[in-house]
Amino acid sequence: MSWWPWSNRESGRMADETAFVVFDLETGGLDPSRDDILSIGAVRMRGGRIEAGGAFSALVRPARAKPSTESVRVHLLTPAQLADQPPLAEALPRFLDFCGDAVLVGWHVGLDMAFLKAWAKRLKLPKAPERCLDVLGLYLSIRGGRGSQLLEELPLKDATLYSVARALGIPPRGAHDALGDAYLTAQVLQRFLSIMRVSRQGEPLPLETVLRLGAPGGAQAPQPAF
Repeated sequence: MSWWPWSNRESGRMADETAFVVFDLETGGLDPSRDDILSIGAVRMRGGRIEAGGAFSALVRPARAKPSTESVRVHLLTPAQLADQPPLAEALPRFLDFCGDAVLVGWHVGLDMAFLKAWAKRLKLPKAPERCLDVLGLYLSIRGGRGSQLLEELPLKDATLYSVARALGIPPRGAHDALGDAYLTAQVLQRFLSIMRVSRQGEPLPLETVLRLGAPGGAQAPQPAF
């Protein structure tokens, strides 16, 4: 337990009792003030368990500019494929209802949260949940504290969702598909929560500890969200 950054007991809700929504967005670029959300995928978790049937998936018709050529190369969502899909004004309220008051979770989640907040404000919708958890931040905390031998051999510069998943023995499927990436992120989070429980040596795992370790906006290299 020597790597554990907060060894004192923290009161409040436990991670195993917490509702999480693990989500991913495919976007038309990297600028929330200008670019569209093109696809939303999400899965529900309760503690470390992925809920069977608890999934959300939506393709979205762009409201503004065409997706950038670079983004189309990544997610393969062309304007023609999206032309007959519902607008974000229909898809985003359904997603926010799906989330409820759950903790939102993602890989490098800060940029996806910026898109959610910008578009919810633009469409005059209720705010997205404020509490969020960055699984990349958890990875950096666990690896930096030598909490798992599986991750120590993975160079930091190669820390993508897919490389970390492979290091944990999780085979990625359907890369840069919003629902596929959300499910993969949920599986990685499952492993990280398990590592953290072992490191606590039987002590309960407080949600606030997990949120501190996985706070967005830490010392991370920016990664494309689309």
